[in-house]
Amino acid sequence: MIFKQIPTGFMGNFTYVFGCEKTRRAAVVDPSSDLSEILDFAKENSLKIEWVFATHSHSDHTAGIKELAAKTGAKVAAQKGDAPSLQRGRIPVDKALEDGERIRIGEIEVAVIHTPGHTPGSMCLLTDKKLMTGDTLFIGNCGRSDLPGGDTRQLFDSLHTKLKTLRDDIEVFPGHDYGDRPSSTIGGEKQTNPTLACTTFEEFQEIP
Repeated sequence: MIFKQIPTGFMGNFTYVFGCEKTRRAAVVDPSSDLSEILDFAKENSLKIEWVFATHSHSDHTAGIKELAAKTGAKVAAQKGDAPSLQRGRIPVDKALEDGERIRIGEIEVAVIHTPGHTPGSMCLLTDKKLMTGDTLFIGNCGRSDLPGGDTRQLFDSLHTKLKTLRDDIEVFPGHDYGDRPSSTIGGEKQTNPTLACTTFEEFQEIP
């Protein structure tokens, strides 16, 4: 699988491009306002961008979606809980995704994991042992739950019932460069990230 992590935006964001080596079909996750590196990478690797995914509806992750879809003809997908927020922001959503849904991009299968808490429709995307976590899980921490639509209990449940239970060798690729390194693994985060290492909701609430 072709995979690229791209630092972008003014808030330490990460955008992701991944594609099928055989068919050259590709997808982009969370394009921010600067599309130049995305488009250059796609051109250099002869990739046809067919899907654009939003891990959630916040503007720092969605600013480039409309333009990228227009330039490439790609379809836009978001979890159904956040799709209305995107549409209110005049970002068309071609597919509202369900938890557990799978999408094929060439020979790549992408699994949708609904992880509410940061927003109602936050999701993570798992493909080829790479987990793109948006603002649900960071390296060494997790996303906020005190913004509109956030829910601390839901975030705890998402982290502990959806992500912590994944295989230890799954690589974690977050939505922001907030940690001491740009990526990690589920096993590594279970050991060093207090939001996964804690065992009770009460402990989780005490984490700064």
